[in-house]
Amino acid sequence: MPIRSATAALGLAAALLWPRPGGADPSHITLQDAFALARQHAPALVEARARVRAAQGPLASAAPLLRENPQLDFQVGSRRLANGDHGLDLAVGLAQPFELGGKQGLRREAARAGLSMEEARLRDAERLVLGDVAAAYLRLLQARERLKLVNAAADAAARTVQATERRYAAGDVPAVDLNVAKVARARALAEVRVSQGEVSALRAELEGRLGYRTEKARAFDDDLRSLALAPPRAAPDGGGTRADLVALEQEQAQAKAAATLGRRQVLPDVALGVRYQKEADETVFLGTLSVPLPLFARGQEARLVSEADASRAEGELRAASIVVPAQVQAASERYRASRDALGALEEVLPLLDDNEALAQRSYDAGEMDLAAFLLIRRDTLEARAAWLDGLTRAALARVQLEVETGVLP
Repeated sequence: MPIRSATAALGLAAALLWPRPGGADPSHITLQDAFALARQHAPALVEARARVRAAQGPLASAAPLLRENPQLDFQVGSRRLANGDHGLDLAVGLAQPFELGGKQGLRREAARAGLSMEEARLRDAERLVLGDVAAAYLRLLQARERLKLVNAAADAAARTVQATERRYAAGDVPAVDLNVAKVARARALAEVRVSQGEVSALRAELEGRLGYRTEKARAFDDDLRSLALAPPRAAPDGGGTRADLVALEQEQAQAKAAATLGRRQVLPDVALGVRYQKEADETVFLGTLSVPLPLFARGQEARLVSEADASRAEGELRAASIVVPAQVQAASERYRASRDALGALEEVLPLLDDNEALAQRSYDAGEMDLAAFLLIRRDTLEARAAWLDGLTRAALARVQLEVETGVLP
């Protein structure tokens, strides 16, 4: 496969990291286009955004100064007076419940932490989804480049059959050489069919991750080599906390606020109010105070569940603080190794074209037997396939490194 074929495959990595300068070709979908589609349609992100909207509800509920609305009660009835006449009894009361112990503030704190947690989970879901999309896109590019490679190999096998038929007709080679050449051509055609099916399957898998079916006329296409050779992006200002760790921190804060709120349930809430009463000809104005007695419901469930959630989130956060640096280090080591391996493969690329051309001329001139010629061609094909695998491996390692460091394209 010509070097420019693999170069087309590798450009994908560059689009992963930087926005494309200029307008998009409407007939092609680059990696940045795929990211935009995933952000809009990917099922995991649609669900995560819905959870963020749902988390705004508790915050809106806890925003007012007082949690409970004032209560108005009205009573009216008839009274028989001592002289046999009928009088009217009327009572009107207005009471406002008040929470004690800073419960409303704790609710706001828990609601804010809950919203921050869901926002961080949305960012983390985006991190993982875009990583999956990039990996699927890279594999699709690799499959397309491999299809070009096996198509070229099939054309070469067909030419070998024609050359062997001429030499067989001239009596230069035995019939077994002609049969071997035809078998090699059949194997090459079979690889073409397999590669065509793999391209179609990987396209469907990518569309599934995007949550979006594209028009068949639009091709997923980018420069794989540029993508593989571009350096990984660093986090802003050289650092930053990954979104899943932020989500665990906010989950712990929410659980602690809810546990404190549960403990404060032992403090009774009060309701202050005024009351107007008219009994026959007598009128009374009263101030009222209502105090529920927390004898049975004392926030036991809320306290125990929230304390358990806080303890779990703390344990997960402690474990994640160890796991995440290890994941970043592993991804970094894998990326460096893949780049080194790719460099070694690229050094021998010019030799492959020379070997294939020299072997073809030698075979056509009768200076090389068929077995040696097919061996050289197979070795050349495997070397080019290995280079293409190296491009994809380097690009995938770069994607994984950015996923682990939490850098979003």
